[in-house]
Amino acid sequence: AAARFLLAKMRAAEGRPRLGGVFPTGNAAMSLLVQAVSREGFILGDFFVHDTSPCRFDESITLKEDYDFTCSHLAKHGSVLRCNRLIVHVAHERNSGGAVSIRDKKGKKERENIKILMRKWPGVFRPHGTRGNEQVLMRWKRRTA
Repeated sequence: AAARFLLAKMRAAEGRPRLGGVFPTGNAAMSLLVQAVSREGFILGDFFVHDTSPCRFDESITLKEDYDFTCSHLAKHGSVLRCNRLIVHVAHERNSGGAVSIRDKKGKKERENIKILMRKWPGVFRPHGTRGNEQVLMRWKRRTA
């Protein structure tokens, strides 16, 4: 039902975004601090809707690939659609398999992929001030290229 809801919102939205998602944390209180819908926000890879777009995951990026996928959609289609009042609870960064199996305890692979993102999307990413050098903040409006 949540995926169908997002798809309907995307198809009805001005500019017809082709990628939709939910608030990227499970913290409902934080979701109330932002607009109900954002058009340039990060779309978490744990739950998203992808609607008829040539954008694909970059296979050279092994972690943070959802950030790159979001940027690809913003560059190609001009917007995404994130419903900030729609919250999903998922086992993120602690579940088995997938990206979790690629991470190393020292965070080297995270930092390598962050460097790729910063090269590929200049000005969009910066280190997260309170979560160490293995997390980033994304602001599409800061894009320099």
